[in-house]
Amino acid sequence: MSTDPAVSRLQTSDEDSTQRGCTSWLLISCVILTLTTAFVFGWGLGAPNMYNHYTERFLNGTDPCAYDKTPHLHSNTATLAPEIVDNNEIIEKTDNENVESTDTENDNMIEERSHKRGRKHQEKFSFMNELIKGIPQTVFLIGAFVGALSGPFWPNIFDRKRTVFANYLFCFASSLAVLLAYYFGKTWLFYLSRLLLGYQGGMACVVVPPFIGEISSQRVRGAAGAAFQLSLTIGILVAQVVGLPFIAGTCDRWAWGLGIVFLLPFIGLFLLFPIPNSPTQMIGKYNNEEQAIEDLKKLRGTPNIQADLELIRQQTRQVSGGKTESLSILQVLRSTHYRWPMLTTVILQLAQALSGVNAVFFYSSKMFAKAGIPHRSIPYANIGTGIINVLATIVSISLIEKLGRRALVIYPMAVMVGVFAILTVLVELNESRSSPTLGVLSVIFILLFIVCFAVGLGPIPFLYGSEVTRPEARDSIQSLGLVANYVGNILLSLFFPALNSILGGYVFLIFMVLVLLNVIFLWFKMPETKNKSVEDAERFWNIHVKPKETLLTTTAPVTA
Repeated sequence: MSTDPAVSRLQTSDEDSTQRGCTSWLLISCVILTLTTAFVFGWGLGAPNMYNHYTERFLNGTDPCAYDKTPHLHSNTATLAPEIVDNNEIIEKTDNENVESTDTENDNMIEERSHKRGRKHQEKFSFMNELIKGIPQTVFLIGAFVGALSGPFWPNIFDRKRTVFANYLFCFASSLAVLLAYYFGKTWLFYLSRLLLGYQGGMACVVVPPFIGEISSQRVRGAAGAAFQLSLTIGILVAQVVGLPFIAGTCDRWAWGLGIVFLLPFIGLFLLFPIPNSPTQMIGKYNNEEQAIEDLKKLRGTPNIQADLELIRQQTRQVSGGKTESLSILQVLRSTHYRWPMLTTVILQLAQALSGVNAVFFYSSKMFAKAGIPHRSIPYANIGTGIINVLATIVSISLIEKLGRRALVIYPMAVMVGVFAILTVLVELNESRSSPTLGVLSVIFILLFIVCFAVGLGPIPFLYGSEVTRPEARDSIQSLGLVANYVGNILLSLFFPALNSILGGYVFLIFMVLVLLNVIFLWFKMPETKNKSVEDAERFWNIHVKPKETLLTTTAPVTA
């Protein structure tokens, strides 16, 4: 046995390293990991909606700068309602009449479109056209779906840090593709860019939250895990600000507005090297306890890491000289032991996707237009939603270790059910009355909905799966949850524009029913995971826990 004084202290001290707070290296690691991955994913979600006016023209083979003299129209951040902006009318007028672009003519066109509002219900509704509007976002979500599905593959061939390096490559390729698409006029490169950035996001959601969970102490695991969602919301907000007309929201800068995000992963190439790796993976997969000890001392800010080591040995079922291999998705699906961790993770992710929040961000301009907000104010209303989302997520970080995960998910979701019911009434009344007061009330309730989402259903699904699952099944269950999330989002991006046009305000009733069903399920089947172990969650579900001797065959003192 080693006689190193540090090791002797490690063996004799009663300090519980699992209850250490946030140390400098843990904070640095979380910031680097989330800003170079989750922020990029948030950018991919928020940025395209700021340039929709230009990308629609580009994808239609038309010059995005045609009639570029009405910036208040161009700054709309999502697919606008047909009665507010009809890009096809502008393009057709450009091609067929060959008129000169002037402010007077544009004002006349706006006035002409406003007269068409009165007969909007007489126009023939095209379900196919509504589907086509969502194709760019759907391609992004398909990429995220594939990234989530293949996410467990990466930690099986690389360690956690190298997996993050691999994630950066998809962001670099996406930025290159969108810039080449702009300069060479190749629409297929634009779609490829969306696919690649979607893959980056889906993969990041599988590999980064478990990484953060494995380097965090049990005491601050929830707050550290919420940093992923916080960076994602900051990415959405910054992308919305950069997309304003006086920055990148112009016909000749939109591609750079989409692609400039590659700078963060580029910086991450250099910053990622010194941060610690996952001690859990070092022991469970590589049987490298020496490296795990070094990383734990760095992360905990103390040589006293015996409690963490024992917990890792137990969770990885570490046997002397042996390794724990990750389970595949099929193996997890076939095992009854992981049924409830898998089901609750999948339901939480599906609840996040079908809660309606991404409808707000994907199609926020259309929703604000229906709420009666003037189209010139819509870009700033969208930025307002981004600010509220970030602030509420920051609040959730302080609450997540005080109130717990279960309370922050279930009770705000119950409030969301009431909010959707009220929004249905307000939007439908405003359709017939066009009241500014009703429009303002609608926006207030949309913002209340965002707050309810951001404090619980936003961050918690990303960290929950890691907290209730043993390490060997962690990546696969995280992947299954995210696959459910992206399937829900793909369906939403495809059908929400059409449903919104058909149902109007009644579209909120669909979200109300879905959220209510999820609340009922989670009330009975979601355990509290605040400062709890995996075994605590298994006892909640009455899952048979294997005898201690099979989980932990050695608690030998640590040797340096």
